[in-house]
Amino acid sequence: MSVPVSIVYLTKNGGDLFRRSLSAVLAQDADIPFEVIVVDSGSSDGTVEYLQTQPVHLYRIPPEEFNFGLTRDYAFGLASGEFIVSVSQDAVPANRQWLSLLLAPFAYSAIAAVQGIDLIPADQPVFYWDSVGMFYQTRDCRKWNERYHGVGLSFANCALRTSVWTENRLGRVAMSEDRVFQKRITEKGHLCFIQWTANCYHSHQYPTVAALAKRCINEGQGFRNVGIDYTVRDLLFDMLRPTAWYLWGLGLLRMKLRTLPELLFPLVRPLAVFAGNRFAREYVR
Repeated sequence: MSVPVSIVYLTKNGGDLFRRSLSAVLAQDADIPFEVIVVDSGSSDGTVEYLQTQPVHLYRIPPEEFNFGLTRDYAFGLASGEFIVSVSQDAVPANRQWLSLLLAPFAYSAIAAVQGIDLIPADQPVFYWDSVGMFYQTRDCRKWNERYHGVGLSFANCALRTSVWTENRLGRVAMSEDRVFQKRITEKGHLCFIQWTANCYHSHQYPTVAALAKRCINEGQGFRNVGIDYTVRDLLFDMLRPTAWYLWGLGLLRMKLRTLPELLFPLVRPLAVFAGNRFAREYVR
């Protein structure tokens, strides 16, 4: 039986944060029915067992078959709704109106996708460079924002018309499939809209320098997939950027740089993005 809205998760070892996310989704005060679809790719932390007790449609794939584009296509293809809502396993809706607010702009037929806004969680440690709004201030991100007038589609917290996805399936995409999708539909004249009030709490932690570098390498590769070049000039500009080093010094004085990844971020981010943009061939998972 079809419903108007399908909320879609991709999961792997989501842990307690995913349980909080799903609980908040299921508690939404929405005027229209919705279903929840979860595609899990090899959880071993009890996520699957938990999902088997919840009112969701659970599907499982082997971890070696995971690919951002193909798995996203598979998950979206399971949706019966007129609208697909994509939410990350570590994104927690901020209130019970999140879903209604995210869907409201679709009253305008020209809008193909609606992007929600992520908020920094107040009840858990936050990576310093997220807390000061600098994680995505390197020139790769700035070039993307200039191209699309500040609208960056992220499948961590967004909604789209199922018909638009059907006509623009992703195919095999190693990383940043949401940017690939945005580029594709924008070039066809579809509009993406930012809904500033549709909020999720969402941030990332990087326990090691390797984890931070891995994330940034993948992002560099993802930008290459959508035609954004990160040059040697960009690398040098970002490594020497005064604002980043001012905030680094401020964080040091205020004892906010608590970990080695936070301490080395102004160097690791540009170097890793450059490596991913220039040399990476496969997504590092």
